[in-house]
Amino acid sequence: MQNKEPILMMKKVINLFFRELDAMNTEQLQVPVSGHNMIVIEYLIHHTEPVYQRDLENHFFVRRSTVSKVLRLMEEKGMIARLPVHDDARLKQIVLTDYGRKIHEAAVGNVKVLEEKLFRNFSEEETETLRRLLMKLEHNMEEVD
Repeated sequence: MQNKEPILMMKKVINLFFRELDAMNTEQLQVPVSGHNMIVIEYLIHHTEPVYQRDLENHFFVRRSTVSKVLRLMEEKGMIARLPVHDDARLKQIVLTDYGRKIHEAAVGNVKVLEEKLFRNFSEEETETLRRLLMKLEHNMEEVD
């Protein structure tokens, strides 16, 4: 019998979504593009103010070592650049390269295709209910005791 625990189900759906997105992006762009890469690219696209590693750590609730590894690989692939900050030699501003923007353009269509697949049997009301429930879960996890 399959386990139907909500947490495990969410994890499975997320894994399936990103596995398929990774495959679509890699096939279309002819280079490996991970879900983590896409999340960072999406974050950078939508932030006009300077972005630093600690911003990503705080926003995504991940460890410094994890973000550092993802950024290092993205920089090696030419998706981002880390620029020195004049006031503080320890800080590096993270910016998308033209190649990173090209990846974003290609991936946006792939995400839309997968979102349509994911929600194809949902009514608008069900989608909104899911959104509200996920917001509650997020709030519960962020709440400080």
